[in-house]
Amino acid sequence: MFIQKRYGESKIEACPFCGEQSITTNSQDIPVCMKHKDSLMNEMKCICGEYLETLRGKWGLYFRCQRCGNVNKRKVFEINKVIDMKDVVNETASSERVTEKKSSPPERKEIIITSRDTEWCD
Repeated sequence: MFIQKRYGESKIEACPFCGEQSITTNSQDIPVCMKHKDSLMNEMKCICGEYLETLRGKWGLYFRCQRCGNVNKRKVFEINKVIDMKDVVNETASSERVTEKKSSPPERKEIIITSRDTEWCD
């Protein structure tokens, strides 16, 4: 059964994180919903193992592999798991803060260099 498209229904993009309709773009120029406006997408890999470059064209988001060429976003999202990297960065930063508090800063030693030192002056 053929249903004719209505005005405005031809290009509806979904948010890669939750699947809702994308309204805005994030800092990586990826169309996302308002909940994920500050989110960052992880690095995507191609089937061949190369990292993909994220591009945006006339027909929306797509990826480019150096070996395989252009790859559709649907195919890339099937292969890779989409992770919000903002949450991952916040978790690692909080764990680093805990380890920084426990360790003491190293002692610094002053070194005086003169023009007679041939090792330091070239």
